[in-house]
Amino acid sequence: MKKENFGEYLRKLRLERRISLREFAKAVGILPSNLCHVESGTHNVPRSEELIKRIAKALKLKEGSMEYEQLFNLSAKPGELPADVKDYFCEKDLIEELPVMARTIKNKKLTRKDIEKLIDDIRKL
Repeated sequence: MKKENFGEYLRKLRLERRISLREFAKAVGILPSNLCHVESGTHNVPRSEELIKRIAKALKLKEGSMEYEQLFNLSAKPGELPADVKDYFCEKDLIEELPVMARTIKNKKLTRKDIEKLIDDIRKL
């Protein structure tokens, strides 16, 4: 099964909310033609945290919701962190700690279920 890309996901969310392309482009502050190209996959995916937040706001996505996080996840280049996470770790000067955390998880041989529980526990903090 083909993995959904940013443009497809964005278009799906926009149409679910019955927002026209022009109306959405105006709310986000981009040209309708650029939005059309992003949705069709012929234009670069926005990588700016600020722009993706404007997109999320125009779609009325709640920060921290699965749809909000998926929008950021799909905006990231393969092998890179999404902008919201990357900016946070850079701002807090913690980016160097991510490989340590990943190696610790690897060395402890945590299962997917263990990692999901760990994420759930962290969300409860």
